[in-house]
Amino acid sequence: MKFGNICFSYQPPGETHKQVMDRFVRLGIASEEVGFDTYWTLEHHFTEFGLTGNLFVAAANLLGRTKTLNVGTMGVVIPTAHPVRQLEDVLLLDQMSKGRFNFGTVRGLYHKDFRVFGVDMEESRAITQNFYQMIMESLQTGTISSDSDYIQFPKVDVYPKVYSKNVPTCMTAESASTTEWLAIQGLPMVLSWIIGTNEKKAQMELYNEIATEYGHDISKIDHCMTYICSVDDDAQKAQDVCREFLKNWYDSYVNATNIFNDSNQTRGYDYHKGQWRDFVLQGHTNTNRRVDYSNGINPVGTPEQCIEIIQRDIDATGITNITCGFEANGTEDEIIASMRRFMTQVAPFLKEPK
Repeated sequence: MKFGNICFSYQPPGETHKQVMDRFVRLGIASEEVGFDTYWTLEHHFTEFGLTGNLFVAAANLLGRTKTLNVGTMGVVIPTAHPVRQLEDVLLLDQMSKGRFNFGTVRGLYHKDFRVFGVDMEESRAITQNFYQMIMESLQTGTISSDSDYIQFPKVDVYPKVYSKNVPTCMTAESASTTEWLAIQGLPMVLSWIIGTNEKKAQMELYNEIATEYGHDISKIDHCMTYICSVDDDAQKAQDVCREFLKNWYDSYVNATNIFNDSNQTRGYDYHKGQWRDFVLQGHTNTNRRVDYSNGINPVGTPEQCIEIIQRDIDATGITNITCGFEANGTEDEIIASMRRFMTQVAPFLKEPK
């Protein structure tokens, strides 16, 4: 099994950017000290919802401060930057870290990002797939070119050459369309922390059916499940500390989607429109209801409760690469204490899928 720690780099009310960035680095160093395999970073722009805009720079800093820890991007918003720039960053980090860099990607969700970086939101899925496939192929060939509808340039060599035989990669997949596309390619996906066991199981069944049809060995594909996590001997304390964090975090998310008054978050995002409709029907637009839902499907509680929730998902999906976010635990000391409890009282007791 593998265990990761994901840092949102969210700026809670009353904290400065310096405090958030200092904690971001210290949590990465602590992740290595307590035994996590990977420290994951998230890309956001123009909002306190997340302060890490350039994940390659953030990863370089953390890789330089650690010795054994893998550092990953979860993920780089693929369609908002030139694919050759991204490829060169991946190659450089792969070489300089001696293979400790993991390249995780996302399509992106926020209208603000596409508008500022000059990308047509309705084309974002096709651009993401085009750029990502181009980058992954180039990691093997050492050259890159494109004559697609979205970008054109002649064949060039890319440097430095890869250090790793296969650079670890993944893409966050929420919609059936993304799941199907990744399955056709045989590329690993990240499962969201906002869906329950039955949805995760259905997503994996869809992926496995298509990947098998296209000749991929599904036993060798390293998918990842993500969670919000708080481990405490007092279950109510774990619930309460997450509630306080997530209420502010969810409000920040809503603000991030409406930076521009004429923001349109729905163009080309039919899955997310449907998901939001379901949230409305279930009452999850109410912040307290949404936090209750989150606490119910994520490992928030005693070590025994956390083991039960994660093990249920492992058995349902077959995924043994587990990544948790601990920032909802309060102060930096409390966050690290929860990380330590997870690695000593939860992780050792999780078992291979039945």
